Amino acid sequence: MRTFDIRQLRALSAVARHGGFSRASREAGITQPTLSTHIRNLENQLGVKLFDRAGRSVTLTPAGEVFLDYASRILDLCDQAIEALQVHLGQIKGEIDMVASTVPGEYILPGWLTEFNRKYPDVLVKLSVSDSQTVMEKVTSGEIPIGIAGIKANHPSLTSTLLKEDIIVLVGTEEFIREKGLGSQVDRDNLDKIPLIKREPGSGTQRTVEQTLKNSGINPDKLLWTAYLGSTRAVIEGALAGMGGAFLSRFTVEKELKEGILKEIEVKDLRMGRGFFVITHSSRSLSPIAQRLLENLLP
Repeated sequence: MRTFDIRQLRALSAVARHGGFSRASREAGITQPTLSTHIRNLENQLGVKLFDRAGRSVTLTPAGEVFLDYASRILDLCDQAIEALQVHLGQIKGEIDMVASTVPGEYILPGWLTEFNRKYPDVLVKLSVSDSQTVMEKVTSGEIPIGIAGIKANHPSLTSTLLKEDIIVLVGTEEFIREKGLGSQVDRDNLDKIPLIKREPGSGTQRTVEQTLKNSGINPDKLLWTAYLGSTRAVIEGALAGMGGAFLSRFTVEKELKEGILKEIEVKDLRMGRGFFVITHSSRSLSPIAQRLLENLLP
């Protein structure tokens, strides 16, 4: 009977995640030779090659991909068993990873996490911020149990639950609006004459903007995109500098609108609404801590 231990499975997971032994060994807190021994012993015990090695590059073999899926579930169950026992003993403590797209990650969740931390001071929530597409990828792979994205899940194994509604608005400085002769309202047919700042393709905001434009009969590729910036903050700063108008979540420019340093430019007969969604994997069980976090997160 083939056997293996948890240390070997954790080594497998770390190497697969980092694509190499150096960073994986640092994460695991063991030396690289020890990590390599864990992988070699696991491959010998299973009688199959789990990784292809080409110089410093390490990739999973097809057999390794199959085994990693089960190994990840075993590791999750081990963590859940410990957490469940702690909950049984009245101890709500431990760590949980979350990933969120930019707007909820930077403008909505910090306040919520403050309240959650007051309620559960022994739970450490590790929140990473990325774009919506990366959120989907990390939850799909099982690397992270709960994600928050500005678009619905695009994978059959993922579940989307509405967290909060959002409105996307077109904004610009007063000087920009005056120079372009825009006023407080523009016609949809004149959008192609306005310099605009664009977000990266993985952005949920940008996807919503482009899809809404298409649904309204406007080709996004025909608009005057003058800059391509990789973060919400960069887009806001670009708009403040007069680089162009910007389609942004109202959550992200609430302060600038209130102070009057950015103005909303209403696009006649065009409303851009979307939701922020909690993304989970439909076939992966949540740990007790993740379940508690989810219960507190959803309205």
